[in-house]
Amino acid sequence: MLIQKFKFEERRRIKFRLRDPECSPLGKAEQHDKLSLVNGCSSITLTFTNYIYRPFFSLFIFTKNTPFIAMAVKVYIVYYSTYGHVERLAEEIKKGAESVEGVEAKLWQVPETLSGEILAKMSAPPKSDVAVITPDQLPEADGLIFGFPTRFGMMAAQFKAFFDATGGLWRTQALAGKPAGIFYCTGSQGSGQETTALTAITQLTHHGMIFVPIGYTFGAGMFEMEQVKGGSPYGAGTFAGDGSRQPSELELGQAFHQGKYIATITKKLKASA
Repeated sequence: MLIQKFKFEERRRIKFRLRDPECSPLGKAEQHDKLSLVNGCSSITLTFTNYIYRPFFSLFIFTKNTPFIAMAVKVYIVYYSTYGHVERLAEEIKKGAESVEGVEAKLWQVPETLSGEILAKMSAPPKSDVAVITPDQLPEADGLIFGFPTRFGMMAAQFKAFFDATGGLWRTQALAGKPAGIFYCTGSQGSGQETTALTAITQLTHHGMIFVPIGYTFGAGMFEMEQVKGGSPYGAGTFAGDGSRQPSELELGQAFHQGKYIATITKKLKASA
């Protein structure tokens, strides 16, 4: 369902055309204060002083200072992070996404598959308090950005296990048409900054998602040669080295850009649906 006009002016006659012919108003009477329009699991509420309902799914409102409540665009940043490098990028991506008006971004972790004993031997720090996502929560998002460290040029097994659990979503194509991006972390230069993204695209393809690379939209930062910089046209990235290196300001800037860029595209796609 799409509301075509959003700006209200005093005593202005506004027409709302519902593009979904199966969507209809709930209730019909003069001088009602509220009318809710429901389409599937989405709802939009209009609050006004008076309305007149007409057939053919058009709504005419004579109103004064009418507030409009629209549903936000939801972007989920879903990641796995062993030592915190991917999580740091995810936090910056969230900031970038939330810089777009009307967008709500949320961080999610995928489940850990290693035991606490093994993680302790790896000197991995405790997990943050970011909520753990389940596959059935993915369709709630309008756009998705997935992040993971590399293991031999591919996504970490923890994230692959999460994707392997999305068979039910694949069967119903519940994620088809949703824009999705990728970000990553590798141990050193040339150790998977592109192959990790390339091999991850197959997961998006089978779900029918729309892969959104950042290309060279980050501008001059994409051509930096004076300092070590992760990332590529596929998405934001960083290098962990021996674990002591943290994402640089340039890498964080690219992550912020990716969040903003994908959120903007997600918002446009939702508005045109």
